[in-house]
Amino acid sequence: MNCNNISQPDKLASYDFSSLLRDGDVLLIVPPFSTWRYTSLACHLLQACAREVGIRVSVLYANIILAALMGKENYDLINIDYHQLLGERFFSRAAYGLPPFGSSLYKYRNQGDNNQSEYNLEWSELQQLETKANEWAEKIAVAVVQRGFKLVGASTSFQQTAATVALLNRIKRLSPETVTFVGGANCEGEMAEGIASLNAAIDFIFSGESEVSFPNFLKQVLSGKPPSNRIIHSSPCMNLDALPTPSYVEYFEQLEQYFPNAVKDEKDEGIWLTYETSRGCWWGQKHQCTFCGLNGMGIKFREKSPARVIADLKKLVAESPTRNIVTTDNIMPYTYFQTLIPRLGTEIPDLYMHYEQKANLTLEKVIALRKAGVAEIQPGIEALSSSLLKRMKKGVSASQNIALLRYCFSVKMMVKWNLLYGFPGDQLYEYEETLALLPLLRHLGPPTGFYHLVIDRFSPYFDNGANYGVTNIRPNPTYASFLPPKSDIRKLAYHFVADYRSDSRENLEIIRHIAREVNTWQTAWTSTESHLPILAVQRLSDKVFILVDRRGLPGTEEVQFLNFEEALVALCGSRSMQKAQVEWALERKLVAELDGFYVPLATADPELLQEFEIVDHRMKLEGLRNADCRL
Repeated sequence: MNCNNISQPDKLASYDFSSLLRDGDVLLIVPPFSTWRYTSLACHLLQACAREVGIRVSVLYANIILAALMGKENYDLINIDYHQLLGERFFSRAAYGLPPFGSSLYKYRNQGDNNQSEYNLEWSELQQLETKANEWAEKIAVAVVQRGFKLVGASTSFQQTAATVALLNRIKRLSPETVTFVGGANCEGEMAEGIASLNAAIDFIFSGESEVSFPNFLKQVLSGKPPSNRIIHSSPCMNLDALPTPSYVEYFEQLEQYFPNAVKDEKDEGIWLTYETSRGCWWGQKHQCTFCGLNGMGIKFREKSPARVIADLKKLVAESPTRNIVTTDNIMPYTYFQTLIPRLGTEIPDLYMHYEQKANLTLEKVIALRKAGVAEIQPGIEALSSSLLKRMKKGVSASQNIALLRYCFSVKMMVKWNLLYGFPGDQLYEYEETLALLPLLRHLGPPTGFYHLVIDRFSPYFDNGANYGVTNIRPNPTYASFLPPKSDIRKLAYHFVADYRSDSRENLEIIRHIAREVNTWQTAWTSTESHLPILAVQRLSDKVFILVDRRGLPGTEEVQFLNFEEALVALCGSRSMQKAQVEWALERKLVAELDGFYVPLATADPELLQEFEIVDHRMKLEGLRNADCRL
């Protein structure tokens, strides 16, 4: 933990927060613990919608202020500890008057193990940081009230509800006439009723996509005719091209006040512009993944036209000091491979984009994405067992997941992925397959971790649990430890637990084995570049290739020379390999026997991979033609 920045309060105590705010009748607040490195698409999109009807809305990044108050490294460590909802616990005293971090029974993970958590947050220092929550809320509330906004609202998704309550309670206490409101993913569906049960100083709650209802609400309130219903339900926006383009100028103005070198600091994780090209999930419309609840009640897929995306991105990068773009899409529109992707690299060069994808991408599509400026993808791999993936309804196989990892490594594209366990009805052999496979993949980008499945609201496991043998669905017990008495926890909660049969939960030894293997894999990738695990083929001549294998597996050689046929097997595998070729490749762990054929594991430059895949495809076609002739 880095406590060097805890001295920041002296600087912040004398800073005039109100000088950060632009004039307007309405203020939208971005509360902790959303990442301070991202712009808020939701707030600035609503700001733009209000602007179209002549209402000025200002945006305050209160999360940036807290990150400066406690130190951005400490802020980030609390933010990523979402398994314990630590960000919500952090504000339980400031929001609800409960003991620090909630219930007195609360024990921080690993508190008894050298008084640290797995993220190196020392319990005593975490307690010290928590005392800043009240200070943060009080100072911002005073500044907001001084500026005289008639309406003040906040966005709440993931770990932002307690901070929102802490802040709006204080604003309302100082200025009872100020109209307060909230919206966001934590208000979706019946969760809005859960927010209402908190007995907080919140006048109105928006549920759903509010681009139309929000400006209408502002006009009503400012004309002295507020809505009669506390919860304002909204319908999904079906025409994304009709939405205005957000502007993030205020974000960078406020970022500059507290972290003036954040955009330029190469050691940092970067500053990102958020942008959406679609909403919903085209795969989920057909076969929703069993554990996914991200779309809430808006799973119907909608996409922007490529022309609109190009125009928006040009505007955003022109007025911003960064070209990092993180798309908020659940999945990229598949039509974009023919329409948008070929245009991006030439019309808006030097982008660094993050995009969520389906994992069944071909090499050609991965190369096209990289040329377009897509440098990071999140493909939802989640498993390396085809049986387990089928159980999740992912619509991909383990061999396709491995192929994607190989392709992305070859084009220098980062893949953000993880492994999950604890699925209803899972089988022991699915994890035995995974454990046997993991050492072979050490040369590819590792997963971020190995996590137990969480049953989320809006997922098929939650909505139709009986179909999967899931019973007794109940809120994660963590919620009860930091929410106030009489709040409707079942309606507030997003994460749930349940009763169901699961081999992985009944055979924890293999789960521990997999966790150790994942940790070994991650550790290997913290080495210097010269010591990273490698399994790569390079061309020396038309007929001679060299294979470098630094995975450190028993029975493998670090350097060996290959002929064309051997290189073809290493890079393409084959359904029709000769027995001698199979034995040679298996012995050297260059292929994995999976999904009924031999899956190649080696990497190469994308040009070489393409060349060999074309040859392999031709050989397969010739084999099929020859088989037809014999018939």
